[in-house]
Amino acid sequence: LEDVRKILPKGKILSVVAFPPPTLLHPFRDVHWDKDYYHQIAKGADQIVVMMYDTAIRFEKVYQNVISKWTREVIDWSRDTKVLLGIPAYEDKGVGYHDPSVENLRNSLLGVHAGLSRYQTLPENYQGIAIYCEGEMDRNKWEILGNHFQNKK
Repeated sequence: LEDVRKILPKGKILSVVAFPPPTLLHPFRDVHWDKDYYHQIAKGADQIVVMMYDTAIRFEKVYQNVISKWTREVIDWSRDTKVLLGIPAYEDKGVGYHDPSVENLRNSLLGVHAGLSRYQTLPENYQGIAIYCEGEMDRNKWEILGNHFQNKK
């Protein structure tokens, strides 16, 4: 990141896509970043966008709880570096790492809101969500986003 920063034009944002923290269900370092690594990346980046999907979780409440925990960890671990939380809008059915009936906008947003609700005020480094991928959004998904992300329900 230091080398990229040196060649980046002034005023440009260095944004890094990040793996989520480890969980008891999936502690593997090759697909999860621990607290120390988040601290290192946060020093060199302006923004961290964490991929909070492809968990292989098959139960809605378990997924929501993992997203809630990740929300707090990533925001806290990133210190002053800006954070976007990547949530799934895609359908990859039939793959072992993603179940769209569990990993979807609704459950992700419920988890994000549960994590954010633990703060007195929204942390200054929290910038919102990043939808993966916008090309798979349809009218129903935009409605879910409006109802849950904007607290209409």
